[in-house]
Amino acid sequence: MKYFISTIYLLIPFLLLSQGDLQYQVSKPFRVIDGAEKYYFTKWDNEKQEKGKLLSVKRDGKDIYMQYFDAVAMQEIKRTKCTDMPDGFVIEDMAWVGKKAYCFFSVWDKKNRTEQLFYRELDFDNCSFKAKEKRMIATVGKLDGAAAFTYGFFSFGVINKFGFVRSRDRSKIMIQYRKVPEKKRDAVSYDLIGLYVFDAEMNKLSGGEVSMPYTEKVMDNIDFQVNADGNIYFLAKVRNDDSAKDTRGVGKNKTINHHFELFDIDPDNNKIKISKIDLEGYHIKEIILYEDNSKNLVCAGFYKRLLQKSGVISLSYSVYSDGNADGLFLFNIDKDGTVVNKRFYEIPVDVINQYQRKGAQNRNEKKEEKGKADMAYLELREIITQTDGSLILIGEQYYVVERRSSRGTVYYSYYYEDILVTKIDPEGQLAWMKKLPKRQVGGRAPGGMSYSYSKLNNDHYFIFVDNDKNMALSLDKRPASHVDGRGGFLTAYQLKDQTGKVEKHSIFEAAKVDGGYKVKQFSVNRISKISDSEVIIELYKGQKEDIMIKVKAK
Repeated sequence: MKYFISTIYLLIPFLLLSQGDLQYQVSKPFRVIDGAEKYYFTKWDNEKQEKGKLLSVKRDGKDIYMQYFDAVAMQEIKRTKCTDMPDGFVIEDMAWVGKKAYCFFSVWDKKNRTEQLFYRELDFDNCSFKAKEKRMIATVGKLDGAAAFTYGFFSFGVINKFGFVRSRDRSKIMIQYRKVPEKKRDAVSYDLIGLYVFDAEMNKLSGGEVSMPYTEKVMDNIDFQVNADGNIYFLAKVRNDDSAKDTRGVGKNKTINHHFELFDIDPDNNKIKISKIDLEGYHIKEIILYEDNSKNLVCAGFYKRLLQKSGVISLSYSVYSDGNADGLFLFNIDKDGTVVNKRFYEIPVDVINQYQRKGAQNRNEKKEEKGKADMAYLELREIITQTDGSLILIGEQYYVVERRSSRGTVYYSYYYEDILVTKIDPEGQLAWMKKLPKRQVGGRAPGGMSYSYSKLNNDHYFIFVDNDKNMALSLDKRPASHVDGRGGFLTAYQLKDQTGKVEKHSIFEAAKVDGGYKVKQFSVNRISKISDSEVIIELYKGQKEDIMIKVKAK
């Protein structure tokens, strides 16, 4: 799923806050709802002078609770309990579509072996559902998903069976699923993908099940997108032979054994128009699809340079990472499916070397002499299209380490590290590229790790939990690691949109929040933007009580 000032003042962060750089306020405690699943909706309207409101939706067993807050005063106005959800329901998503908020959930009809998707519209101001559920999709047979507890101590179910993608203007929502294949052999099985598009009133605009043109062994699903007109696009990675391997050879002779294709899909007629993507001399490490302000189809991602025309590439991939990146790319797809307007932005070795140990810096300098310096474990997290047509691309270093005890028990450690933020101006030129130092590690993902992004007062803010040892650390030093669940400081990086200037703000210490609270259960998913200058965070303070903390950028 996801902060600064002058270094000398980091020793006295609360004085900083009192001077108006980042201020926070704490609400009065309110009775906790122990929901295993928590969702947050916010709204405000500057033109109508409507102040921020927040609706939280939480599931506890078979029941759904809603809490309605005045986010400005940080007061709980109302809470309700919904007990009329159907047996066996699994929440698949909650989202705004147009100006309406919806809860999407699935129910497995065992008798008829039918998977069903329903929706209920949320009545934001009245803290309730507006009506009973309505069925959107029904398909015979099992869907692919993840096994998990649903409710109760011994009840298992399948979650994440449906994927949800909204158009950039949020006027359309596309819902996709993958049928569990009848034949469990990737070499002979073709994915059957359900694709449906609905408008903001949940009227179906198109939909059906589409058979993929390649076997599961040959093809990987990468990204789906729906545009403002309701057209469906799909990115796929296609291997060049039947080996099921992305590369051929070993060592210095390792070559790329796959390419990417764009599918333009007509689900009503089970038709696919295919366009091959070729970046000539560059290997696509990661790619996503989106629609820009002018309704153009754009692809963006990270690349690795091919060292020879034959496709030889220096691969330093970890078993639990998608690998390293040399730079970023952007290109457009025209109406004929042709790749046009290719742009590449290399990550300079000076940026790669920031906050690294001296030995790593020296190795990168030597690698750069051969054109091989790269940024490790970089994952593309977000792309933000700004109103002036400029783009903000956000990447985060993420990897997983497996360890085994002497008794054979397997442990996983999840690492969330530096953030790479790049701005591309409306003309396609590199405006700035900044690396934000961060070290986080924990035993579950994401836990309280990673970051939350918000644009506040026209600047870019990245909120995360940091080790308190880093509070007085200058930006040119390598930070100490924060271990998830062990206190820490809520911290923010602030990037000036025009210049990329970086400042760091310490907001509060988890063990010493104003009011004498020691807060717990931090998650970036519990941070919600409530105005053009504020975010609000719900946290657990103990004694069966939550609090809200509002952070304001001046």
